[in-house]
Amino acid sequence: MILSPKIAAALDGPDAGALPCDVTIEEGAHRLVLHLTASGPVGLAFSALEYRTTARPEWTSPSLKAWGDRIAARVTYLMEPLVVLEHDSLAGEVEIRSHVPTARGDHRAYYEIRIGREGTLTLTRITFDEATRQRRPIDCMMTREVIERLSDDIIACLP
Repeated sequence: MILSPKIAAALDGPDAGALPCDVTIEEGAHRLVLHLTASGPVGLAFSALEYRTTARPEWTSPSLKAWGDRIAARVTYLMEPLVVLEHDSLAGEVEIRSHVPTARGDHRAYYEIRIGREGTLTLTRITFDEATRQRRPIDCMMTREVIERLSDDIIACLP
């Protein structure tokens, strides 16, 4: 299952006209929502990518961990390598983060992916301010090709 052709069409469609906006792509049991903040012919910015599959009603803790491990191993083309940071079997959640955040001055930015037992995945980008010790969300910026590849890889990594 691939979503990339639908993503390309959705980014050029009428739903992506007035920014910020949500662009939703659905195919069978797969649903991807991009919370777009900017979009151009080469790249885009989004506050979050939300993916959900209804392929099964609930995911077991080992299957969530396996999904997270496969994503961390396969998605090697973002700014920082990914690593499974935490696997909470009681809460039914896996957290993946950038292994080494990108440093810019007193700020450290990293990707954060949360996978839930309902077959959900949320990708965001966080910045941590060393001076204030505060973290806050920032936009993810990617080329269209990277977001298309990422969406297909999320599905390809499903257990």
